[in-house]
Amino acid sequence: MGRAASPLAAERQKRPFAPQPGTEFPAPAAETNRLFGRSAVRLFAFSLILLPLLLSACVRVTPPVSPPAPTPASSPHPPPPPGILAPPRPTPAPALPPSTPQKPAANSSLVTRHSSLAFERTFALQLHLDQANYSPGGLDGHWGTKSRHALTAWQLAHHLPPTGDPTDPTLPAALTTTNNLFATHTVTPADHAALTAPAPGWREKSKRDRLGHTTLSELLSERYHLYEATLRHLNPDAPSWPNPPPGTILTVPAGIPSPTSQKTRLPPLSRLEIRLADHTLRAYAKDGTLAAQFPCSIAADKAKRPVDRTLHVRVWAENPEYTFDPALYADDPAAAAIGKRLRIPPGPNNPVGVAWIGLDLPGYGIHGTPSPEDITKTESHGCFRLTNWDALRLVHAVHKDLPVKILP
Repeated sequence: MGRAASPLAAERQKRPFAPQPGTEFPAPAAETNRLFGRSAVRLFAFSLILLPLLLSACVRVTPPVSPPAPTPASSPHPPPPPGILAPPRPTPAPALPPSTPQKPAANSSLVTRHSSLAFERTFALQLHLDQANYSPGGLDGHWGTKSRHALTAWQLAHHLPPTGDPTDPTLPAALTTTNNLFATHTVTPADHAALTAPAPGWREKSKRDRLGHTTLSELLSERYHLYEATLRHLNPDAPSWPNPPPGTILTVPAGIPSPTSQKTRLPPLSRLEIRLADHTLRAYAKDGTLAAQFPCSIAADKAKRPVDRTLHVRVWAENPEYTFDPALYADDPAAAAIGKRLRIPPGPNNPVGVAWIGLDLPGYGIHGTPSPEDITKTESHGCFRLTNWDALRLVHAVHKDLPVKILP
């Protein structure tokens, strides 16, 4: 049972408390004020610490998010439902503009090696043809018309299809082998002593004792059946071209025989044929076999070509002199103005080179030339020009009255 309220408590419940006029309350003691102040400061500091924790526990704050870009229908990632934050996606790399396909960079060493092998194989084939008396003219490592005609003649002589094709599978391997292809030549003082000074005109030529080679490049190229450009190609680091000093070691073709070597000496001949269309001279042995073929130059003037005629050998000579006749050089004003015949001394730079084979048609003959690079060009005044090394082979094989057929 509850306890009965006192009369005073009942009275207080009936009316609220209010101080009476004139009533004074005592001020709080100083110690009480200090305790209250410290408690208030502590409570305030504690509230500063506690308030962020309370807020983080009760409120989730997210930074503003830009509205997502509309996703194409074909996208493999559909947009998330509203109110759900999607996980971040990897940003794709920007697409690059299409580029033009580029060819792979050439391997310069591979190209150089391939070019070197092609040069050596062609050079080997030319060299072997030259050694067999089927001359391609100057050896240069490049397959051209003169090389094709030489190979065709060799194939005819060996009863093979005359294709003139260096890749023909019927060719024996020995004809294209590159084994022992090159040798060396050491330049000597004697090589330099054999040179003569240039003679620029007919009068100057007639005053010389000999018309020798004027540079070492010219001398060695002719000795080794090369064009001068090929000799330099084989020796790009040789000093002081066109006259490397004594002691210089040069790369040259191997196995170049002398004109009188038994290896290249032609058999007794039955006839010669000059084929104007092909710019070739063919030599046939007594048994009718094709013994040799050389490229040759013919007359530029068609009227001077004795087509469909058979001429005959009358005279022949090695290292001949040449008689300059101004009447034969009417197209050269400087030569025509000389007005008299001149004796031109022998030598490789003589106008007829180092060999002359005179025919029974006045003014016509087969001879060498000081310019082997020009062989097969139509520049002759009527004669038939060979390289000096080919002319030397032929001059040692001809005989009196040897027939020379001039074919179209």
